[in-house]
Amino acid sequence: MAVSQRREITEQMNRSAGGYELVLSPLILALIGFGIDKLFGTVPVFTVLFAVLGLVGVVVKLYVDYRTEMEQHDAAGPWVR
Repeated sequence: MAVSQRREITEQMNRSAGGYELVLSPLILALIGFGIDKLFGTVPVFTVLFAVLGLVGVVVKLYVDYRTEMEQHDAAGPWVR
């Protein structure tokens, strides 16, 4: 396998990680919130709060990554001289 093919596969794998982050981060934080709720005997306040916090965090991270990639793409375009 050529180096360029490995690089392309690695880049594609990094791009697909966003889907896993989008699902797993809120899920893991919701489980932590569930544990806290169970420990203190509260209603699922922490579960919902942590899940929303995880979702917002991931969306912000994906947006910032997208903006950074688009700025790099625009800076490298043929229209910039």
